[in-house]
Amino acid sequence: MVGITELRKVIAKKTNVSEKNVKAVLDAFFKEVIDRVNKGDKVAIKQFGVFMRKVQKAKKAKNPRTKAVINVPQKKKFVFKASKKVKYQ
Repeated sequence: MVGITELRKVIAKKTNVSEKNVKAVLDAFFKEVIDRVNKGDKVAIKQFGVFMRKVQKAKKAKNPRTKAVINVPQKKKFVFKASKKVKYQ
């Protein structure tokens, strides 16, 4: 698995920009995506995908230890839907 530190190093090398500047741009990008999605917007990046919130409906589930049925409340999930270009490469 590749982490953000490794990505920063590769991007810095490929773009001839300092790692510090790449970090600042990536941090700002991720913060903006999260802020926009949390406000209810969809963030679409052409040929990559869409970040959005989806509502997971309330449901009943079973506790595996006690076998008791519990109510799981509705919740909003942060999701990413990859574009066809990403899916089929």
